[in-house]
Amino acid sequence: MRIIAEIWGEHIEFALGEIRGILEGEGQRYRILDVDYPVVILDVENTGPLARAGLLRRVSTHLYSGKNIPNLGINLHEYAIRVRKRGEWSEREIVRELARGIKGNVNLDNPKTIVRVYAGKRLYVGHEIYDLLEQSFEERRAKNLPVSYPITMHPRLARAMVNLARVPRSARILDPFCGTGSILIEGGLMGMHIQGSDIDERMIETSRINLKKFGMSAVLEVKDVEEINGEYDAIVTDPPYGRSSSTRGEEIYRLYKRAFRKFSEVTDNVVIVLPDKKSIDIGKEYFTLIEEYPIRVHKSLTRHYCFFKIK
Repeated sequence: MRIIAEIWGEHIEFALGEIRGILEGEGQRYRILDVDYPVVILDVENTGPLARAGLLRRVSTHLYSGKNIPNLGINLHEYAIRVRKRGEWSEREIVRELARGIKGNVNLDNPKTIVRVYAGKRLYVGHEIYDLLEQSFEERRAKNLPVSYPITMHPRLARAMVNLARVPRSARILDPFCGTGSILIEGGLMGMHIQGSDIDERMIETSRINLKKFGMSAVLEVKDVEEINGEYDAIVTDPPYGRSSSTRGEEIYRLYKRAFRKFSEVTDNVVIVLPDKKSIDIGKEYFTLIEEYPIRVHKSLTRHYCFFKIK
C-alpha cells in the first residue's frame, strides 16, 4: 500500500529513523519512495504499526503525487479538503480544482472523509486514515504530569526513542536512568513490558506517580546503573548530561563508561541521548553506532539521539 506520512516538527531525519525503527521492529517490509518535508511517501505492507509513532502527525492513503492539481474522479460523502502548503502554491486554487474532480457533498465542520493535500516541491494528495492526535501527547507533557522537573522529555521524543530500538510492541525494555518516567510511559502505552531504575529515590517515586496517572505500573528500583541485571530487548534512556542532572559528584564520562559496559552485558540494543562526540565514542567501545540524530537545544547544547547495537 502506498501512503503519505506527515511529519511532526522539523526533524525529518529523526522521523525517518523512527519510521524505519517501527516497521523493522514489527517485521514489516517497506520502501521509502520520496521525502518532501513535511511528508514521506512509503510503500508498506500494513499501516497499523505507524500509529505508534511519535514524530508523525497523520497517515493517509496515497491518491496522487505530481506537479499539477489532479482531477481525482472519485466519489466521497461528507468530505473536506485540508491543505498544508509552502512556497508559491495557492490554497484557494488547490481546493477549487480538486473539488471539481470529487462528486459528493462537502462538510467542513464534521467531515466523514478528509482529503489531505501537501504542497511542497510537488503536490501530494491523500485520503486520511488516522490522525495521531496532538491532544494525547499534550496530556503527557511535563506541565500536565503530576510531578515533573526541567529534565522531563517531550513525550513525542520519548516515544521516538523507544521506536528507534526496532523492537515489537511486546518487547521488554529498561530505562536505567528513568527520571520522571517519560520513556517508560511511552513504552507502556505501546504495550511493552517496562522496567525502570534510578540512583535517586525521588525519581523512582516520581516515575511511579506519573505512571499511575496513565493506569500503568512497572518494576521500579533504586539502583546504580552497574547494579542492573537480567536480559532486555532494549535499553532506552536519557542519562544525566549536565549541571542540572545529578551524578552525585561522579565525572560524567566515567558514568557513561560504566553504563555502556553494563549495557553490553544485558542487551543488544541501546537508544540513548548523549551530549557530545566524546560520549558517543565511549558507546562505540562496546557497541556499533547505527544511527545518530543531533538536535540543537540552544547555542551551547546539542543533544545526540543515538541507536547502538552490540558489536
